[in-house]
Parts: sequence; structure tokens; C-alpha cells
Amino acid sequence: MPVKVGDVVRVAEDDYCYGLGCLTLRITRVHGVVILADEPWVAVDGIPLWPQGVEGEERFAQIRVAAVHHLPQSGIEQQP
Repeated sequence: MPVKVGDVVRVAEDDYCYGLGCLTLRITRVHGVVILADEPWVAVDGIPLWPQGVEGEERFAQIRVAAVHHLPQSGIEQQP
């Protein structure tokens, strides 16, 4: 699997379904890999993490495997 429970990933808007803007997500469940438009995507649940440490409501997302960017477990980089 390209991600596991507890990973924190960041993906651009074009690399996940569905939402607006960059998504930073702490993975809470991995459903598996699916093929969309001939590319592997990983289906997950996770907690969105916003700047200044604010957490959103748990959500489902499909993330393009080639675009997964893991962040350090210790925290989220502050965005301007």
C-alpha cells in the first residue's frame, strides 16, 4: 500500500477526488487501491489538517498514488 493508517499526506487539488485546494490528510483507514483512468488511486478515510493545527471532519478521498507526498509524523508544516 502506498499509505498506511497514521500517515500524513499532502496532495494537490488535481490529485484527489473531490475537493478544492491542496489537501493535507492524516490517514485513519485505507480501503485499497482502485484504477481510475488507467492510473492507480488509493481510497482512504482521514482527518483533514489545516494551517495552525486545525482539524476538519473525517472524510473519504481517492488519492492518485503517483502524487502522494508523505509529511513528517511529528506535525504539519505551517503554510503561509
